[in-house]
Amino acid sequence: MNKFSTTALVISLLCSYNTLAEGINKEVVGSGIPASKANKSLHDQLPQSIRESGVITIATDAHYPPCQSFASDNKTIVGYEPDLWNAISQKLGISYKVDSIAFDGLIPGVQSSRYDIASECISDNLEREKKVNFVVDAYATGAVYTLQENKTITSDPKSVCGMTVGIQQGFDFTKVVNDVMTPHCVAAGLPKITVNEYPSGEAVLLALYSGRVDFVLNNLAAVESIKAVAPRPIRIETNPLLPKYYNGMVVGKDNMALAKVLLAALQEVKADGSYAKIMAKWSISPLAIEEPGINLAASKPLPDPKP
Repeated sequence: MNKFSTTALVISLLCSYNTLAEGINKEVVGSGIPASKANKSLHDQLPQSIRESGVITIATDAHYPPCQSFASDNKTIVGYEPDLWNAISQKLGISYKVDSIAFDGLIPGVQSSRYDIASECISDNLEREKKVNFVVDAYATGAVYTLQENKTITSDPKSVCGMTVGIQQGFDFTKVVNDVMTPHCVAAGLPKITVNEYPSGEAVLLALYSGRVDFVLNNLAAVESIKAVAPRPIRIETNPLLPKYYNGMVVGKDNMALAKVLLAALQEVKADGSYAKIMAKWSISPLAIEEPGINLAASKPLPDPKP
């Protein structure tokens, strides 16, 4: 993983719209992608509070590579989403400030106006759209992660029946297990799947490595990052009952103006080729979205697998 340039990050956090427009930040930090010139028209569409401060505040949970994670200095946050934040902020002529907090605090943090945005590969769904708006920037799908020594689990969805799965609290995977995977088992006369939830991605994986769960459900995009640091060999299996999702940046329900300008900036990042380069850098090009949008779970729903 490349690190953010510390000097560039400090500059980015301190610079105003004018200095950014003059090109002080010479690249999309850490991505190797040349910086883009700020679009004054987009900048002028930002909410007044962000225009005045020159900073957009972001909440994340930096423990979910390749979406975002801490670099080896345990301070710098890297990942495909940080690269997107940086590219988008350059288009808007602002900088950003990010805090890493617990995943289940991300949406409440936006609802309370503590943060302008929450972003941590958060999946867009109809229930969440009742509370917040989503600026959809990628697809996501899950995979079954298990220890390499476990030969019982296969791509057959029945192979996980009667087993225990580890899932991070707040993730949609719990609903998938309870509403789709377990009913599939029961319909076949097999025992249900037991769900154990944990507060962080690290805790979920530790449960797998220690044998407290038989498998975990995680983002397919994370496989290379997880394999690289796993203390025990792991393998993945696809599962036809795991749905495809939209991932996106979360914005307050009453802040559609910000959602629209973020989408416009994202569309420019996509049009100039930076988006494709970022997705390729993090080896997730198959999850690139053709047409970003707002609240696509409602306006352009993806088909759900059935039990």
